[in-house]
Amino acid sequence: MLLWLLMPTVALAHASLTGSDPANTAVLAHSPAKVTLTFNEPVEPLTVRLVGNSVVSPISEIVRDGARLVVNMPSSLSEGAYVLSWRVISADGHPIGGALTFYVGSRQVATPQIADAEGAPVRVAIWLARLLVYVGLFVGVGGAFFATWLQPISSADWPRRVACVSMLPALAALVAAVGLQGLDALAVPLSGIASLDVWRAGAGGSFGRAMAIAAIALALGLVAINCRATMARALSLVALVGVGLALASSGHAATTNPRWLMGSAVFLHGVSLAFWIGALPPLLAAMRKPGVDATTTLQRFSRVIPYAVGALVVSGVLLAVVQVAHVEAMWKTDYGRVLSIKLALLVVLFSLALWNRAALTPRVARGEAPAHHAMRRSIVAELVVAAAILGVVGLWRFTPPPRALPPPAEPFFTHLHTDKLMADVTIAPGRAGPQDISINLQTPDERLLTAQAVTVTLENAELGIERIATEARMTPAGQWQATMTAPAAGRWSLGLAVRVSDFDVVDVDAPILIK
Repeated sequence: MLLWLLMPTVALAHASLTGSDPANTAVLAHSPAKVTLTFNEPVEPLTVRLVGNSVVSPISEIVRDGARLVVNMPSSLSEGAYVLSWRVISADGHPIGGALTFYVGSRQVATPQIADAEGAPVRVAIWLARLLVYVGLFVGVGGAFFATWLQPISSADWPRRVACVSMLPALAALVAAVGLQGLDALAVPLSGIASLDVWRAGAGGSFGRAMAIAAIALALGLVAINCRATMARALSLVALVGVGLALASSGHAATTNPRWLMGSAVFLHGVSLAFWIGALPPLLAAMRKPGVDATTTLQRFSRVIPYAVGALVVSGVLLAVVQVAHVEAMWKTDYGRVLSIKLALLVVLFSLALWNRAALTPRVARGEAPAHHAMRRSIVAELVVAAAILGVVGLWRFTPPPRALPPPAEPFFTHLHTDKLMADVTIAPGRAGPQDISINLQTPDERLLTAQAVTVTLENAELGIERIATEARMTPAGQWQATMTAPAAGRWSLGLAVRVSDFDVVDVDAPILIK
C-alpha cells in the first residue's frame, strides 16, 4: 500500500478539473485566443506550459475567475498538435497537475509527449518529513503538555527529554517539508531543491501557514519543558492549541465546507490525539518507578483520557462521513483503503487503552508489581500502534478524498425509430475521447430484432471530421457493441446501417452530444 501510494501518478490532488474550453482532444479550425480550465473550487496557478511543434513555451498571462483559470494563448498557432501542461495549488495546499491536448487544423499529427519528473523519491521524502513533523507535534508537544500539567515534577525528567528529542528533528523536518512541497508543486525532481522558485512555491498558500504555526508550536513546546512550572504550563497549553491550529490551517478535511465545522473538527481531532499520544512516554516513565508518583500520574491520566477519546471519536466520525461520502468508497478508493487501515489500527489502540483502564489501572493503584510490568508492555504496544497510525495518516497527503473526485461521466442515450426498426443507443462515457457504443435493436412492435450486421458511423461536419465507420459485434445476449473515438466535444451525427436480411439494409441516423 505504501509503495503504491508513493508512486508518481497524474493529478493526485484534492481538487479536480471539471471542464475545459476547448475540450480535451478537441480539433479546432483556428488557433484559440484563450483556453479556459474550470475546477470544482478556486485554485492558484503555479506553472502553465504549451508544448507543440517541438517547442515548450511558458505562459504567464493567466486570469483567475473564481474556480476558472483563463489562459491567454500565444497568437497564431500553426497547424498541429498541442499540449497545455498545467499545475495549480488547491485551497487545501495540495498541488494539482494535468494536461489538455488540442489540435489546430487536423488531428492527423503526432501528439507531443511531456516527460514526467521522477516523482517517487519526492513523495517518499514528503512522507518521511511529514511523519517526523507528526511525531514532533503529537509526541513532543503532547508530551510537553502532559509533563507540565499532569505529571509530578519529580518524575518528569525522562519524559521531558523524550519530548525534546522528538521536537528538534521535527523542526528540521518542517524546513525540509517546505522545500519538498515546492518540488511537488512544480513537478521538479529532488535535484532542483536549491531553486528559489521551489522554496517560494512551497512556502505559499495554506501549507506555508500551517508549517509556520507548527514551527511556533514546536518552539513553544521546547521552551515549555525548559522553564519554571507556571510559565511551562502556559506555554505548553498554547503549544497544544498550536498543534490543532496547524492541522486545521491546511489539508483536504479542514478546507471542506462548512469550513468552520470541519476546521473545528480537525482542530479537536488533532488536540485530542496529541494529548493521548503525548501522554504515553510520560506514563511509561512513571511505570518504570512504582510508587506514589506513578499512581498519581496514572490516576490523573485516567480521569482525563475519556474526554479526549470522546472528542477524538466524535470529530473523527464527522470527518470520515464528510470525506468518504459513500460507503463503497471505503474499499473502492485509495483514501477509503487508507482510512480502513487507520480504523483497524485504532481498534487495536482502543482495545489496549480499554484493557489498561479496566484491568490494569486498579491493580497498579493497589501497588501490584506484576501490574506495573503489564502496564509498561501495554504502553509500549500503544506507542507502536500510534506510530503506525501516524505513518498511515501521512499517506493521505497523496490520496484525494472521495468527495473531491469528479463525478462519473453520464452516458449519452438516444432512441432511433423508423418504420422497420427501433434502436436504443448508449454512448459511454459521453465525453470527448474513446466511446463504448451499445445498441439494442427491436422491431416496431418491440420484439427483439435479429440483424445480420450493424455498421456504426460518426461524423462532425462543423469540425471538418469526415465520416468514420466501424463494424459492431453482437454479444451472446443479442446486444450490438462498438468502440469508436469522438476526439472533440460538440454535436456529432451518429449513423447506423442495419442489415436485416441479405437484400435489406436499414439506415438511420440521429444527432448526439459529446461533452
